Amino acid sequence: MDIDADLALLNESEINQHDDTNIETNVATEADLYQYPKLFSSKTLLELCNSSWSRSYNAKNNIQPYLRGCKWSPDGTCCLTVVNNDGVHVTELPKDLYFGSVNPERKIDVLDSVIHVKEAGLVYDFCWYPGMNSNVPETCCWLTTRQNAPVQMWDAFDGSLRGSYRGFNAVDEMEPALSVTFNSEGTKIVAGYKKFLRTFDVDRPGRDFGEHKINSPASCLVTDRNLLAIGSWNTTISLFNMSESGNYKSIGKMHGHTGGVTHIKFTPDGLKLVSGARKDHRLLVWDIRYYRRPLNILSRVVDTNQRIYFDVSPCGKYLVTGGTDGVIKVWDIDSVNWSESVDVTEVSKDNATFRFPLHNDCCNSISIHPLRPILATGSGQYHFSDPVSALEDSVMDNDNVARLDKDVSINSDMKYSSNAENSLVFWWIGDLPNIT
Repeated sequence: MDIDADLALLNESEINQHDDTNIETNVATEADLYQYPKLFSSKTLLELCNSSWSRSYNAKNNIQPYLRGCKWSPDGTCCLTVVNNDGVHVTELPKDLYFGSVNPERKIDVLDSVIHVKEAGLVYDFCWYPGMNSNVPETCCWLTTRQNAPVQMWDAFDGSLRGSYRGFNAVDEMEPALSVTFNSEGTKIVAGYKKFLRTFDVDRPGRDFGEHKINSPASCLVTDRNLLAIGSWNTTISLFNMSESGNYKSIGKMHGHTGGVTHIKFTPDGLKLVSGARKDHRLLVWDIRYYRRPLNILSRVVDTNQRIYFDVSPCGKYLVTGGTDGVIKVWDIDSVNWSESVDVTEVSKDNATFRFPLHNDCCNSISIHPLRPILATGSGQYHFSDPVSALEDSVMDNDNVARLDKDVSINSDMKYSSNAENSLVFWWIGDLPNIT
């Protein structure tokens, strides 16, 4: 990641356009609401780059690599992705996209990973250091938490392990965290477990932590200043006030989802919270000042238990989500005031401003670039073959009648479906000159 000069050029270009933008902390001020580039103005998305993963030749048939999440770095120079059965990848933004507009005739780049960390086991959650800046190497890192492993911090320049943060239960067994995030200042790590919240000091890896008991597993976390929101598999969202010493005070709970909460995100002003859940076709918008019922209800397609990401633009005007149908939905606050009170008569209607059928498979990952009008999307899910077809192909007698043999397993022939897709794609969502 030898991109110091290019990062400086990117920052200088964006500072000239957004004089009040705080790049280091990526906090959108009120002025940025009007200075951030207008998105989706051309009503057309232009594919800029893509990358995909395939199963190795010697891998078993049930090993399916597909994306499970992507997140832009806070400085916008690279994208962090989690690939099922293939660990974590870092992909850089092409240098010609650091500034200016794009030509509709631009060739599509094929992206290669500059960093690949081969994580063993299922990655539960991941996040960037909030003050990440490629000009300051010590800030270039991310966290992961995975199956049967502690919270780990990785270096974004060489992929080396910087440190591990281990949580132990009452019988002194190491316990994996289900979710992980930094506080807004980046000085502490908040990890969610089945029964506890554990807080680690960033500069003290090891097993020293503060502990706070919770009533349900912390499936996802998000922080904003002194607020911490915790989504749980029991369909609730809990709000806590965090002190600088790492203590937590409960504020209240939100009820509204029909499935376990998988992703939550604060709006840039910190007054609204958006949440999504498994097998729940609704995105709920909450006002944290009055959280007894949702402020608004938006619809998307979520037919499986996997986490389907959504994102809010840094200016706070656009809400973008994926879906298991491969369609990207966009709500523009200028045409659909999604952050205000719900209209009961409109709940059952799909009022998205734009719909883009971008993928042939589930679109589970969405991330809006912090500085440029670029959207990163990721696709894929686990595909099962038809057990009946597998048996018919495996066991046929002379009369062409399928019979069950004790040596044949129903799941012995796992195949990709015909519409299986696993790709990371960067899209241009700004103005497109000379487009007809």
